[in-house]
Amino acid sequence: MAQTLTPELQKLLIQLSQHLQSEPEKNPPILEIWDAWVESLDLPPETKAGHYDNFRRQIVKAGNPPSAEKDWFLSNTLAPKTHNTRLWLLKSVAAWAVVEGLLTANPWLKVKPRKGTKEIVKPFSQDEAARIIAGFEETYPAWVPFTKFLFLSGCRMSEAIGLQWKHVDFERGEICMCESLPRLLDKTYERVRKSTKTGSVRFLEINAELAKVLKQVLPARKNFEELVFKNPTGTNYVDCRNFRHRWKKVLAAANIPYRRPHIIRHSFASHAIEQGCPLTGVAYLLGHSDTRMVAQTYGHLVDRPSLPNIL
Repeated sequence: MAQTLTPELQKLLIQLSQHLQSEPEKNPPILEIWDAWVESLDLPPETKAGHYDNFRRQIVKAGNPPSAEKDWFLSNTLAPKTHNTRLWLLKSVAAWAVVEGLLTANPWLKVKPRKGTKEIVKPFSQDEAARIIAGFEETYPAWVPFTKFLFLSGCRMSEAIGLQWKHVDFERGEICMCESLPRLLDKTYERVRKSTKTGSVRFLEINAELAKVLKQVLPARKNFEELVFKNPTGTNYVDCRNFRHRWKKVLAAANIPYRRPHIIRHSFASHAIEQGCPLTGVAYLLGHSDTRMVAQTYGHLVDRPSLPNIL
């Protein structure tokens, strides 16, 4: 049975209807709010040149659709990780636009992220690591120190490439990992110095093996601003594409199933956990601000139970 509306509720509904008619839904072209939002963030050039500029190009390619239109984005064929990163950007810019009065509502608020298959990380065994180093020693000896450093430190490649002698303290026996030298995504060769990916600062102990690697590349007259690892082909910093090209050949010659060089970092973490390092320690060594990502990626290695004896 229909419920009779009270005079107060009828009046409220009439006022709401009049307000909605006087305030039509705001739906400007998305680039209008995108550019204003990015400008408000005051991003460093190297950060802006990443997902922000790449996504702007996607918006332009889609014809700069209205802010509330979704089909242009939801029909993309991006990998789930990239799709979800850009969806997060859309939700963020729309939330900002609502606060600024540029949008009536956030059209992306209820859009769910795209599900993807979880990557099964297969770390390099100690035997595989030894065979990889032996392969470099045989065919590309100039790349051995850089390769060994990646295995021994677990650092990101951009951190190893950007490491300077001022970050290495032999007296204190530690390396300060506080900067990186990532490549600008819209450039072919150019790199820019910035903080680490998470903005963290961590100190790695110079153990006996790391000391051997560092002393192998230590110049006779040390310039503190000089890079520790230089590109054997002549440029000032390591060319990661040249390294990956040689990396692929070394793995093939050693009959090791191909995994990209970043798996060195996963291998470092996996072996650290298997050798008893707590998750907090692994998170620190990798440069993560907390253990969340470490637990998600490597939690299956912690306290792994054995099968029960049944037969």
